Amino acid sequence: MKKRNLLLVALASVSFALAAPLTIDTASSPITYAKSTKKVTGHTVAKAIKSTPDLNPTASVRKFPTSVYDKYWQTFDRWYNVEAMSRPGTFKNHTASIYISNKTLRPYAAAAIQNWNQALNTKVFKLGTQASHTITVNFKHAGTGTGSWDGYYISNRVYLNYNFFDNSAYLPAVYKAETGQAMPDGNKPESSDYQALYVKYWESVITHELGHSLGLDHTPYSNDIMESDSETKGSDFKYSWSRPIIVNNNFAIFQNKLSSRDINRAHLTKILGYW
Repeated sequence: MKKRNLLLVALASVSFALAAPLTIDTASSPITYAKSTKKVTGHTVAKAIKSTPDLNPTASVRKFPTSVYDKYWQTFDRWYNVEAMSRPGTFKNHTASIYISNKTLRPYAAAAIQNWNQALNTKVFKLGTQASHTITVNFKHAGTGTGSWDGYYISNRVYLNYNFFDNSAYLPAVYKAETGQAMPDGNKPESSDYQALYVKYWESVITHELGHSLGLDHTPYSNDIMESDSETKGSDFKYSWSRPIIVNNNFAIFQNKLSSRDINRAHLTKILGYW
């Protein structure tokens, strides 16, 4: 879910210190696996995690034996803002089938599906039917006040807020809140520039919500499709933030573009068994 606070006028870049030193229980005790002579200590896992960029599980933390992820999944959840979000059975052999009943939403959902499939180099999502599917994408009439959502994922259902989708003033307000600048042709909803950005935005919202189905929670980085305005430190959040971190004036939500952080976290959640 991506909440919107349209009272924001401009967003400034901020930086964070790590919330606390990374410690793992039984760090001094080696973990031995029945089918392997390899021993991996908690210290080794902690060192590998601390060496990665913020919230970005690069290959160095995705190469351990399965037992490491079984034992330390809570640590991986917290340090990379991930958790299991889809109900059991949503992904069969690492693939989910998506049914979109509303014809208006089909091209937006198709673009989101293609985006994830290409980025992960596998068919993680495919189109399903009314009779055979594991995820649905549909509209929902929801609130429009401060803190309301434009997209929402729960269990195995993606919703888009129709009251924002059908409001020509909404996208310019989001653009202003995110970038601090006026949207080009924001007062001309019939213009080609407005329409192009409108399409990319709602494709991005569905890409974002499908990211939740993969087990990805939010990040503060503007160049991530999973960016959120604010979050609170918890079991699946490494730290709290109240404003996004603007990266090179790059806003993924207006481009339907996945970052390396989005992709690496999705690779990690596959290893963790979340899809």
